[in-house]
Amino acid sequence: MLHTTPTQAAVDDLEQRGPGAGTIGAGLAITTLLAVVYVGRAEVLMMPALGMIAVTAAVVDARTLRIPNWLTGMGAFVLAVLSVHLVVVENTAWQPLAAGAAIMGGPLLTAHLVSKSRTPGLGDVKLATVLGAPLGAISPAAAYWALLLALSIGAGCGLIYQRATKRRAFPLGPAISLASVLTAFAFGLTDSNGVWTL
Repeated sequence: MLHTTPTQAAVDDLEQRGPGAGTIGAGLAITTLLAVVYVGRAEVLMMPALGMIAVTAAVVDARTLRIPNWLTGMGAFVLAVLSVHLVVVENTAWQPLAAGAAIMGGPLLTAHLVSKSRTPGLGDVKLATVLGAPLGAISPAAAYWALLLALSIGAGCGLIYQRATKRRAFPLGPAISLASVLTAFAFGLTDSNGVWTL
């Protein structure tokens, strides 16, 4: 049975305890796999952050219907530091990083501002923006495909969730996270830096 509304006690408990051992283990497994896929490329520095942020956000949002500011803020800080390193030390262009963040976050921010129900939530917007930067480091096309995949997964799962719970709100964070990780794997395994360009 799906829980429709998180109790405030559950939200407070999760924020005090932080992610559990299972969440950390899953994040480390995905992080390790992404690092193996991107070994030898400059983007390998961003993959651990992408994996851990994606898994943690998916689990927390599924349980509480919220993506906490501490998670997106910490993710933004870590990825900003890694982005500066890529640009300054690795001589990577900054434009793809910014484009990835804008491609993932921009449409969701527009939908949030226009929507009367505030769906997607601002946490979803911040998560997409944070995960868009490492995808942009791979290729701005990766951010585009991740956004399309996230919206497709979110629409399908959201419809099922809404019918099962009779609620309008649903967690979009798991769809954004899953789409980001799957796209990173797809681009890494096919070694397609620009093959899927638009």
